Amino acid sequence: MRTLSSALALEQKKATRKPLVKLEVATYGHPAAVSSTALQFSDFAWERLTSSSDATTPAFHSLAVPADGSVCRVRMDGAHIKYQRVTSTTASSDWSIWSSFGTGIAGHPIAIVARSAQVIAFADDGTNLYRKESSDSGASWGSWTSMANTRPCERGLAAAYKSNGDLAVVHASDVNDPKSLYIDIRSGGTWSSGIGQISGEYEISALALYHNGDWNIMALLLDGDYIRLARGVYGDGHSYTAGVFSGWEIINSYRARITFSAQMHLRQFRTGRAGRYIPTYYERVSAVNEMRAVDNLGVDDPFLVYDSGMGALMSFAKDNKPWFYRLRAGTDFKDSDWYKAIPLDVTATYGLALACDSTYLYAAAPNQVWRTVLPGSWTPPSAGGGAGTNYSIPAAHVLGVKEKVEALSISSLDVVLDNSKGSYDSIGSGSGSLAASLKRGSQVTLSIGYRTSSNLLSEAGRYYIESLGYRRKPGENLFTIHCIDAWGLLEKFSFNRPVEWNSGADTYAVYDLIGLILQAVGGSLSYKSRSSYIMSIYPRLTIHPGQNGAAVLRNLLSYVPDVIFFVGLTGYIVYPQASDSPTYWLRFPK
Repeated sequence: MRTLSSALALEQKKATRKPLVKLEVATYGHPAAVSSTALQFSDFAWERLTSSSDATTPAFHSLAVPADGSVCRVRMDGAHIKYQRVTSTTASSDWSIWSSFGTGIAGHPIAIVARSAQVIAFADDGTNLYRKESSDSGASWGSWTSMANTRPCERGLAAAYKSNGDLAVVHASDVNDPKSLYIDIRSGGTWSSGIGQISGEYEISALALYHNGDWNIMALLLDGDYIRLARGVYGDGHSYTAGVFSGWEIINSYRARITFSAQMHLRQFRTGRAGRYIPTYYERVSAVNEMRAVDNLGVDDPFLVYDSGMGALMSFAKDNKPWFYRLRAGTDFKDSDWYKAIPLDVTATYGLALACDSTYLYAAAPNQVWRTVLPGSWTPPSAGGGAGTNYSIPAAHVLGVKEKVEALSISSLDVVLDNSKGSYDSIGSGSGSLAASLKRGSQVTLSIGYRTSSNLLSEAGRYYIESLGYRRKPGENLFTIHCIDAWGLLEKFSFNRPVEWNSGADTYAVYDLIGLILQAVGGSLSYKSRSSYIMSIYPRLTIHPGQNGAAVLRNLLSYVPDVIFFVGLTGYIVYPQASDSPTYWLRFPK
């Protein structure tokens, strides 16, 4: 890495050598700082956009994000349908204004879905399903229109777009059969004729839907004394023949027991065995609604969203806490390979509805809206301007230099200067001077060697000012500089969004990922030698919000036998071998 000149090597062997220190300071343009967010948990960087004191009554609700990035929400307020559109989606926006969207049926679900500038809401009047459409991202709306030959949606409702613009709405009703699912599809701009009835084995209590190859449906089902999550697929030619329903498959991990005793006291019917009672369908449904209303339904209201970069995400409420599950990359919905179970520490009766655009994922209930950057690949911040002009600190001012060198961790440089003449009383302003260069982030170059007729020096390290200070007491006026190296800058850099590398394909080798990490602090990567492993291992890596760059770099180096050395912000990869020539790590002479 470094070589020592023959003159300097000879001088250090002399018994009468005189140590020499040189310190130079240059302003330094670092990359733009990454804005911080309220880091809520390990897989997303959720930022709450609404006030935590919002007292809006929880009820059935839905969420959509059209092309202009606005957030459109609908909710039930008793029998009234309320609508909200917020175009500036920040924490300072007014999220309290709701407008009337007409009258529905109290206790019935509602749905809203968006694609490009088209937004459609769905509700029912107890007899038929209705839709209401907007073609300008939810700014203006047409009238509620009755869907032809349909059933209502009191047992569940969800809608989703296909990438080509086709649209499906799934709903459940007990008008004909409490175990039936209804599917209406708009293809090529034309709706199906209605009554797309699919008989089932379970009573439905909630529905969620997204399209990726097929129409993928999540349902909350009543199964004996349990309420369970289940999945079903309505074929669209991917895994299932178009128009064919897979049937319900129980997801056994997600269930909750329901006690029907309170409802059974109202109406009891004997079975063939003396002393046994079974609840009627009415009692079962009433029990679910009652438990949901008092916030103690063990598993409630699933929601689904799909993004090509993120894949499928599911949320549902478990004991009124929202949980989020990812569908494992490379698997289909039919595989039910949900993982990364992560909660959000808030109360969300009726769950958190999901929607996303190309940048953000939104999760919302009537009384709260959250936002996070979509998980995916990460682009480093733009590079800074680098080092400016070097200005030397007068040697006579240097009273002390302490360098602490660590491997794979923060190295530091502490400098104490004589300020008895007030030389450093005014720093950090102006340009073209040493005093102007003394500011946080500036580069300090340490050179050490020996005093000779030509003053032999060799650069020992480059550091970056972290803090400046004054120390005064009788007879003493000192100016102090504390500096950190590249490892220190990486420790200070925290990812403010979830990052996933190589989750779907082998895109970045270890060497490539190290280069990306260094760019986060304005660094660059090169190598003196490198192993074949560093170019052939493609780790599947997930970075959580709040994780720092140094931890990620150490993790990457653990995959390979290579090591890294820094000269300033340039990292050099070396693959250590027994035959390597000696290099020098310079320390302050004793």
